[in-house]
Amino acid sequence: MEIKEGDIYICRVRKLLQHGIIVTFGNEEKEGFIHISELSKRWVRDVKDIAKEGDTIVCKVITLGQSPELSIKRVTDSEKREALREWSIENRLRKLIEKFYKKDSNKLEEQIIKKYGSIFNFYETLTKNGKEELEDLKLNKEITNELLDFVEKTKKKIIIKNQLELRTYEEKGVEKIKEVLAECIKTKGVSVKYIKAPVYMMTIDLGDTKKTLNENKKLLDMITKKSKTLGIEFKYTEIRQ
Repeated sequence: MEIKEGDIYICRVRKLLQHGIIVTFGNEEKEGFIHISELSKRWVRDVKDIAKEGDTIVCKVITLGQSPELSIKRVTDSEKREALREWSIENRLRKLIEKFYKKDSNKLEEQIIKKYGSIFNFYETLTKNGKEELEDLKLNKEITNELLDFVEKTKKKIIIKNQLELRTYEEKGVEKIKEVLAECIKTKGVSVKYIKAPVYMMTIDLGDTKKTLNENKKLLDMITKKSKTLGIEFKYTEIRQ
């Protein structure tokens, strides 16, 4: 397993020391050290105030070596959320595989890791490609359906917000802008909110990433063409969540 500075890992606390803690990570194959100064953004008097043996924590690699040094305080909130999400998904997928394959579950896991690099990489690929990605694994129909259902329930669904600027000096300009925006809200899951002249916020949430992306492109193309026809100056800034 290759370790790089900046990598984020789910770690298990193995031992508490006076000036830090020893953790295992990478499926407990590797061991690292977290100095007391890297345990928290606030001053730590006693490592026991932060962790106990057996705890699961999210850490970032800060220096390499025979015993890598890691940090808790340098992990951002978004990095922590994403790491815990990946960890949770991997564990749940392993349990799902074990449910159907029992003693043979390790063989299937090894097959998946050999092809995809990790259980989570398999999940992400399955999220993009769907059922056809499972054909080479030759899984039975029951687990195929369970895996696809799991992906559908857990995959990230993006919401897109576009800050629209619509400006015109034409006669009845306000009515023309309203005409353009009225076309947008005809689609269920699309809303437009007035911010301040000439700024509006258009939110697109169709509950499915692919549909949301497609609708976003379709609406921006429509606004661009309609604005040009009506003599409206149009520009936008896209914000994905």
